[in-house]
Amino acid sequence: MIKIFTSIFLLFSVLLNAQNWYTFAGSNQKNGLTKLTGPSSVSSQYWSVASSNNTVWGNAVYTFGDKFVTSRVILSPYMGKVELRSLVTGSLIWEKTVSDTARMYAVGFTEDAVYACDYKVGRLYALTVDSGNVKWSIASDMFPGNTGICFAPDGDPIIFGKRLDRKTGVPKWSNNYIIPVGPDGGFVVYGNTYYHWTGSIVTPKKLIAIDINSGSTKYMSDALPGDGDQENDLVIGPDGTIYISRDGGALHAFTDNGSGFTQKWTLSPAVLVKSFGPDNVIYCANVNYGSTNGKLMRVNGTSGTVIDSVSSSIPGVYVTVGYDSTVYVSTGEAANGRYFAFSPDLQTTKWQLSVPYNYYTGCPLGKEGVFVSAGSGTQITAYKPGITRKPVADFRSSGRDISTAQSISFYDQSSYLPTSWNWTFTGGTPSTSTVQNPAGITYSSPGIYEVKLVAANSFGSDTIVKTQYVFVAQSSGISGTEQLPDKFILCQNYPNPFNPNTTIKFSIPGNGLVSLFVYDVTGKKVSGILNNVKYSSGSHSAVFSSENIPSGIYFYSLYFDGIIVDTKKMIVIK
Repeated sequence: MIKIFTSIFLLFSVLLNAQNWYTFAGSNQKNGLTKLTGPSSVSSQYWSVASSNNTVWGNAVYTFGDKFVTSRVILSPYMGKVELRSLVTGSLIWEKTVSDTARMYAVGFTEDAVYACDYKVGRLYALTVDSGNVKWSIASDMFPGNTGICFAPDGDPIIFGKRLDRKTGVPKWSNNYIIPVGPDGGFVVYGNTYYHWTGSIVTPKKLIAIDINSGSTKYMSDALPGDGDQENDLVIGPDGTIYISRDGGALHAFTDNGSGFTQKWTLSPAVLVKSFGPDNVIYCANVNYGSTNGKLMRVNGTSGTVIDSVSSSIPGVYVTVGYDSTVYVSTGEAANGRYFAFSPDLQTTKWQLSVPYNYYTGCPLGKEGVFVSAGSGTQITAYKPGITRKPVADFRSSGRDISTAQSISFYDQSSYLPTSWNWTFTGGTPSTSTVQNPAGITYSSPGIYEVKLVAANSFGSDTIVKTQYVFVAQSSGISGTEQLPDKFILCQNYPNPFNPNTTIKFSIPGNGLVSLFVYDVTGKKVSGILNNVKYSSGSHSAVFSSENIPSGIYFYSLYFDGIIVDTKKMIVIK
């Protein structure tokens, strides 16, 4: 059972955002790879707009479907706003700041929320996609300029040392490991494991692996020689190889064997891995490597040997590699900031674009391969490839959290003009559909269900599977339009997986009757932890024992005054 569950996590991690730039460098692995084909030329613009908010530098761009989010920052006084815009027209949908002095930086974007960090006070905000209203916020120690948060398979945001409930912001776990220099966001996620470095300024620096389900430390590497500090980002390749560049040391390539780390090779002095390309080539930014100093380099990802570099000094601070292997580079420079598109061997420049102070913008490719550039000033510009090719599948829904009395609709947002759609709704009715935007899908049993879409046209097809996507709670007979209180801090349990006991924590916004019921994967009730027990407002907990049930996956639902307010998954191991 557990082996199957782990495989699901890996599948979701690989496929979830094949199109969307939802964290920095595109994915949880932060390796700059995308299934999209970007523009082959910047001779004409897709659109260009002037923001009403001037900015001293370009900031990270995150995309989901036909929208993107970025930040606008001034220095006198130092403050920042977040802007959500249309990827199709560039038009402003909303802008947000939480105070006149807040330094708001966008750090992620999913179907659930736009995520932004107030750098002044160190606080992460989840903002609603439709209006920018605050869903929740939590203290967070991170540098938001050029680092993005990561996400668990169910969409929970993962920040430095914490996994947060996507609906409430309440930590599901915390791991208080030590890092040399903070704030920091150089962590990555692959499968069911969170990777970072650990060690203080005066103690050895090690690669650390943390389970994203429980938050427990799995293992660490041996000490990695180098300077007292450590600030370089981690990157994970498509095959799971972990690359860590030690400040003042070497570039290390590790594999995770399930019980520890095995070192594949080292390259000294260190270069910074930025993206991956064809034939297991890695593109690296170099600051001190002999004759290639200050140049973007190609390195053999299997052996760690240097292949070649660009012919002139191109720093290559942020790198993206498109589906056609074009290498997109943002130099992250000051007044002479530039973007480049190179051939895979870095020897041919396809195009170059001057964008001053493109410090943190990176090279995101959004839906249809749209490339958004932003630097200092007010201008934001996009470029779109004029191509026909096979689709890149993607979709969204009318709402991922429903009850058995409600229905859900799905909306295709695939790229490159698909002409046919094949949907599979595991556990749903109907279980399949061939229309572009299927509506009225229902689920008779509570649980967590995957959705699969195959989008196709005359050039080929593409598949996306979102495994922990639809969350179905048992209906209490209330209207599907009834609004729940907005101050719930909903359920979480720890440990999970567990045997024999787990503690379920919950909070309620006022005095009322609370029920907690446990269901198996078929929707059959197997236990009643609480049944209409009167509680006062505030935080509470209840202990659940697995003594009378076998190993497996279960769901527990929280009811408040007869209204279901949350459903979560838990795993029993015996």
